[in-house]
Amino acid sequence: MNDPLLLLCYMSILFAANVLGAVGGFGAGMISIPFLTQLFDAKAVIMASTMTCVLNLFIAVKNWRHVDLKRLFRILFYMCIGLPIGVYGLKTLDVDALKHLLGGFMLVIGGYGIMKLWIPRAAGMHLPAWALRGCLIAGGIVQGAISSGGSLILLYAQQELEEKNRFRATMALLWTIVSLITVLQYMLMGTLNRESLCLFAAGVLPVLSGIFAGGLLCRRLSQRAFAYVINILIMFAGMISLCR
Repeated sequence: MNDPLLLLCYMSILFAANVLGAVGGFGAGMISIPFLTQLFDAKAVIMASTMTCVLNLFIAVKNWRHVDLKRLFRILFYMCIGLPIGVYGLKTLDVDALKHLLGGFMLVIGGYGIMKLWIPRAAGMHLPAWALRGCLIAGGIVQGAISSGGSLILLYAQQELEEKNRFRATMALLWTIVSLITVLQYMLMGTLNRESLCLFAAGVLPVLSGIFAGGLLCRRLSQRAFAYVINILIMFAGMISLCR
């Protein structure tokens, strides 16, 4: 990467995405990838996935006491049911249509979450257990097809992991596992080359700075403010999916 302006854009995107990712315990890759792919080729997506792994692992280790292992294993179990369906479906599905459908669904999820914060009567509304299990399986299908099943998983997490420390720690460990699998796939495919490693090295400082800044910001947020941030992040990611 010989262009200083391009390097600055790369580092700025990673810093901003990881500030938000450190606050919510998710979303760094979801936010950074659409912007990085406008500047780079597929290597940017690889590095974003790798950087997301670093961020999530840091949050998970630092907050390991808050990880809800029971719900983590439940999420992984139902996701694993859907993953092979999504991988197979990738050959037959209209990926662009699926992305737009998912983007619209994310806007609905985020809007619903904010409505629950505004309207006291709506705060007591919860999805039944079978619907939550369906969301996890559907999340696995979408993850297998287009690597964007996070919004459906978040619908489950928002209801079952309401307390912000449990939410952040459990989601961070979940996406650490998912990101490690993704990076392993890249390694097996031989996609991680010298240029990719240079991008990784250039991203270490902004990622660590973003994690630190996001951690400070999160400690200052109330539970209610945290819920607003999560739902706004979901809606923002939905708009990105619709525009891609």
